[in-house]
Amino acid sequence: MTNVLLRLSLDLPRDAATVAMARRALDGALAGVGVENDCRTDIQLALTEACGNVVAHAVAAVDYTVDVTVNDDQCTIEVSDRGEGFVLSRSQMPDPSATSGRGLHIVAALVDHLDVVSIAGTGTRLRFTKRLTWTASSRPARPKDPH
Repeated sequence: MTNVLLRLSLDLPRDAATVAMARRALDGALAGVGVENDCRTDIQLALTEACGNVVAHAVAAVDYTVDVTVNDDQCTIEVSDRGEGFVLSRSQMPDPSATSGRGLHIVAALVDHLDVVSIAGTGTRLRFTKRLTWTASSRPARPKDPH
């Protein structure tokens, strides 16, 4: 069993300025518990893409939610909106000249697991996890086995 170090929930208006706010809030929290910079950078970029997708594409949504759980092994992030949803395609990376369509590919490349649920007329939830790397002085201690 792991010990949860951090839970963070943000309810944000669907506005471009909130993407940077969410990124800064999460990075500050992760830095505060001692997650290494390279790991935080991957998480920041994945979160930026996920939130940016909501802002750009969930036009029927007024707001969106970012829920984060950090334990001694991983960071789990859910970005949810109540927009119109979309049809998820498992397509290849778009042509280099395309101006969009890379967001979910980028998230998938940066994290260990990505799950996308989108239901027409209901909204979309991106849930992704990333194994954490810690600075040497901040690695959480594992609970001692009582046996």
